[in-house]
Amino acid sequence: MRWRPTCTANRPASGAVHPAGRAVVESLLGLHQEADELFFTPCLPAHWPRASITLVRGDTRLRFTVLRASAADAQAAEPFARCLAVGERLHWRGLPPGSQFVIPLQAT
Repeated sequence: MRWRPTCTANRPASGAVHPAGRAVVESLLGLHQEADELFFTPCLPAHWPRASITLVRGDTRLRFTVLRASAADAQAAEPFARCLAVGERLHWRGLPPGSQFVIPLQAT
């Protein structure tokens, strides 16, 4: 999988992420990948309100945003995104290219 993370300031980075950077991104976003599915168990720093990543595999491009908000507020903030619960498994094969998802992360 090729990685193209976007930072919280919404400035896209270009190119693939270095393996060390990939480990940091996977750790903070809690990204877990398996052959046909993936899921998130994020652990963002307390002062980060959101983080986004775009995953590209072949012709499939998926955008994920982890947002510190209730499910309703997250859906309102990202109205074109499908809401995923923390730990909810997503079967990515066959999803339309450009699919967007928001993962609400309740404040603790």
